[in-house]
Amino acid sequence: MDESGNEDVLELVLERVDSHVSLIRAAAVCKRWRRAIADAAFLRRYRSLHAPAVAGGYGYGVGDRRSRVGPVFAPSSPSVVDARHFSLDFLPGGAASWIVRDSRSSLLLLCHAEFQVFPSFFPDMVVCEPLIRHYRRIHPPADLADARYFWQFCLIDGEADEVGGCISLSNFRVLCMFICRGFMHTAMLSTGFTWNEKSICHAAPNFYSTNFLGRAGGSRYFCVEGRTLVNLDCSTGDFMSSALPAIEDLDFDQETCNFFVTELRDGKPHIITMFRNTVKVFTRLDSGEWVLAKSVMLPEVTHRLPGYKASFFDSGQDILVRGPGFVILSPQSAESWLSAESWKYSLDLETLEAELATCDMKPIVYRCELPWPPALHAHLDR
Repeated sequence: MDESGNEDVLELVLERVDSHVSLIRAAAVCKRWRRAIADAAFLRRYRSLHAPAVAGGYGYGVGDRRSRVGPVFAPSSPSVVDARHFSLDFLPGGAASWIVRDSRSSLLLLCHAEFQVFPSFFPDMVVCEPLIRHYRRIHPPADLADARYFWQFCLIDGEADEVGGCISLSNFRVLCMFICRGFMHTAMLSTGFTWNEKSICHAAPNFYSTNFLGRAGGSRYFCVEGRTLVNLDCSTGDFMSSALPAIEDLDFDQETCNFFVTELRDGKPHIITMFRNTVKVFTRLDSGEWVLAKSVMLPEVTHRLPGYKASFFDSGQDILVRGPGFVILSPQSAESWLSAESWKYSLDLETLEAELATCDMKPIVYRCELPWPPALHAHLDR
């Protein structure tokens, strides 16, 4: 077999390496393997065959950790991923000064904590890549003098590169949703890091009839005027709309909305409803129809937990934290909140099993992947 044939066989073998991390290790075997793996065509094929490697994710403690330490990283596999490499202490003012607003691939979008108090002003904002400890500041558009309330900020893919990557610290977009004269508008920060005036448009007819429902499958979901489900595709930045399913007992009020969208282990969007202490999970079929997949009575799955009282379910439940495949809840009853430490529990939306939520929990809300393409030269130097 000639040399080119040997290279073809090698590439076929390397394409079957099962993970991003293992591929980096394979590149350290010898120069020949590294040369084959570093080839742009090979990396593009590998990316198309394998799911991105998830390093872990960022969330907040269940207690008052949010104000004290800021976003906390939880590795997907502690034996493989060292959480210290994903610290946000390199950001101006330290991690506690920032709140994560979105994540996509290996990037995080963060706003300064003051934005929670003053949402009428464009926030101090950065996009960072934690593993390489670099960030870029996002400056406000120059023509938003009439904007009165900044509502959502979303990371959007840039242009696909030669190795199959679509987003990086030099190739990303940011979508800003804001209120101007009572209507919802959007503005897009392009990959050239300038705000594109042509992208400002009406995303919803009226802010006061729009609810943010959640993130799932690379999209953000909104409910507009009661029965319209709006999907923001974060790979393209385009909005699409469809009719919400005819589910009973939905509350569309912004303050008391009792349903949201999240993803389970299948990576697909699911609608979760909460009414009279019953949680229902709806899934969407290939035909587009939403159907009830499973449901559970909260008193039934929590009655064996320490500290349980039947009176905790005399009223509804407050959602404290929600993320991919889980929700952390606490009873609205006065008896629960008058206790020294209010009773909180986490519900796994896949298994519908409950466990007590403790202050040392680190629920993952914003997923973080390893950068693509991998830094093969750095690995070899070590």
